[in-house]
Amino acid sequence: MKKPYKIAAKAIIFDEDRVLVLRKSKAERSAKDTHGWDFPGGGLEPSEPLMEALYREVKEETGLQIKVVGPAYIYDDIQDEKHLIIIKFACQNPTGKLRLSAEHDSYHWIGIRELDTAPFPEWMKEEIRRAYRIYQLAP
Repeated sequence: MKKPYKIAAKAIIFDEDRVLVLRKSKAERSAKDTHGWDFPGGGLEPSEPLMEALYREVKEETGLQIKVVGPAYIYDDIQDEKHLIIIKFACQNPTGKLRLSAEHDSYHWIGIRELDTAPFPEWMKEEIRRAYRIYQLAP
C-alpha cells in the first residue's frame, strides 16, 4: 500500500550561544504520547515552498522571524498512516517578541554549555550540537 508523504520543516534557532527549545502543551503531549520537547516548525501546506513553510510556522508558533543558516538534519519516519520527512534547519538572528501559540506552553533558551545536563532526549541534544556546528560557520 502506498503511503502519503508528509513533509515538515523545523527550526533550531540560535541566539549567540543559546538555543530555543519549546515545551508542547499538555494537550499536545497527551494526544501524541510524546516526551514533549520541540523545535518550532511544522508541516507544509499544499503547494507551499519549503522555506516559506518554515518561516510561516516559526512565526505562527513563536512570533519570531529568523534567518536560516543551512540544513542541519533530515529525519525520515515511515509510520502506519504516512511517510513523514522532517527537515531541520540551523537558524540565527531571531527578531520579534517571543509569544507562543496554543501548541506550546513554555519556551527555554538553553546555553550550549548547559546542554549535557538539560532534560532533553539524547537524539535532540545531538541534533542541537550538529546544528550549532553549522551555525558557527555562518558569516
